[in-house]
Amino acid sequence: MAFTRQHLLAICLTLLLVGGAFVFLDAVSGILLPFFVGVVLAYLIDPLVSRLHGYGIPRSLASAMLVATAISLLGIGLVLGVPMLIEQLSSFLQRLPVYLMTLQHYVLPSKLGNLSGLLDVKPTVETLLRPLGLIGAKGAEWTVQAMQQAMNGIAWLVNITLLIVMTPVVAFYFLIDWPGISERVFLTLPKTWRGQAKKLAQEIDVKLAAYLRGTFAVCVLLGLFYAAALTGMGWFATLLAGQPVDTLEMGWAIGLLTGLLAFLPVIGGTIGILLMFGVALIQYQLQIWEPYALLGVIYMIGQILEGYVLTPLLVGNRVGLHPLWVMFALMAGATLGGIGGMMLAVPVSVILSVVLPRVLALWRASID
Repeated sequence: MAFTRQHLLAICLTLLLVGGAFVFLDAVSGILLPFFVGVVLAYLIDPLVSRLHGYGIPRSLASAMLVATAISLLGIGLVLGVPMLIEQLSSFLQRLPVYLMTLQHYVLPSKLGNLSGLLDVKPTVETLLRPLGLIGAKGAEWTVQAMQQAMNGIAWLVNITLLIVMTPVVAFYFLIDWPGISERVFLTLPKTWRGQAKKLAQEIDVKLAAYLRGTFAVCVLLGLFYAAALTGMGWFATLLAGQPVDTLEMGWAIGLLTGLLAFLPVIGGTIGILLMFGVALIQYQLQIWEPYALLGVIYMIGQILEGYVLTPLLVGNRVGLHPLWVMFALMAGATLGGIGGMMLAVPVSVILSVVLPRVLALWRASID
């Protein structure tokens, strides 16, 4: 099939339309967050709304019920979790100077003395702590800069207010008319494209739904497991050590964070295990080995649950992305868009895994 002038014109107009859309979205990027979150929430809830609608419940009522339920659960979690997190973080920061002083002046010198005798080397406390100090200072500098940028003027308050107020509204209106919106999108395409576009959209929907809904469920379940395991770790450590052992500081928060970061393969788990052992090093002072062994066991169980139980059960093989492609997508997303780019990297990769083979097939057909 040879390209005609009509085909060339269609391609140019399509590229012009897509480029104009990107320019427009970039110009209004400051207000897109509640619309983006609302659309994602609507996409996740739509199958439940359709099921309730099939049972005879009006779609508007089903949409309102499910959006209200989702927002209520999130609000309850924030109301209960944020004050508890602030209290535990404040308590930990008050004890942190004592932990660090004990670690620097008593624990590390004795451990380094034993290491020097075994390996005939003379590492110093300052040598080991200097990189940690540099990392901590740089991290504090980045944190202060981020907070200053976030709190600059009233922009922060406006963005948070828009996110809280607009997200459920956007999700509700999208859910009410989701089938109609989908149909109208297809009607805007040329007639010759609609059949292929619907097949392409259905294939993307299968993979993207499997990834988004399945990964969301995996992250929540993993977070609950890690939070429960780290919260109860002190009891098991007490049994093993034969003496009272406190549970890990902020263990439930670290556990939830580790689970929620599971949508970043490899990177999320690495951040979680570093947080666990970093806090354990400061808290337990290398005096007993049981907490560190338990942390390793908890992490291994979590990885087994994720890789061999939850992901095959909830996500399955419908996504079909190679691990190397996922890692490349995450690094590319981080380079292009930071944390937001990493969050979008895998969904975009899922879409490209469907679109690119079709584009290549059309390219080969146009040349053969």
